[in-house]
Amino acid sequence: MLSIPVIIGILYAWAQTVVTGALLFDTFVLYPNVFADVPKSLSTSMEFLSRASPGSFLPGLGGFTLVTGLVTLWIWRRHRRVFLYFVAGFLLLVALDFAASVLYFWPRNTIMFTEGLKVHSAEKLLETSRQFRSGHWVRLAGSLMASVCAMLGLVAAVRQSSSKL
Repeated sequence: MLSIPVIIGILYAWAQTVVTGALLFDTFVLYPNVFADVPKSLSTSMEFLSRASPGSFLPGLGGFTLVTGLVTLWIWRRHRRVFLYFVAGFLLLVALDFAASVLYFWPRNTIMFTEGLKVHSAEKLLETSRQFRSGHWVRLAGSLMASVCAMLGLVAAVRQSSSKL
């Protein structure tokens, strides 16, 4: 039977892995279409993504991941090996996903998808899309590393929990 601390670790590792999966989907399914022919493809993408978009899904999932990560860190704080894996993943999540999204990606999303050609030149949109795509690879790598850390933390948590039985 799984203990409550392990279940919380599972929720965090699951949420972090889903975040990474969503970013992989964006990278290989959405973004090739979104950035195919900027600025025209940005307008087409806005029409296609008018009902729901990554922005409809990722902020809520990211918030859930942050909360479960904090709870996981608190629960496992006294178990150094487990804690170190979880804290490494959590710090990667905070720095390369949450902070990067708020400070780097959201302003560029506003330029590309909210203001668009009404406010900016085609050259500005093209440069902004290049910046977004370059930064996205860093965010994706950070998310992949955060998922690996969360899974390693989960394995360590299960081992720690089962050694007490």
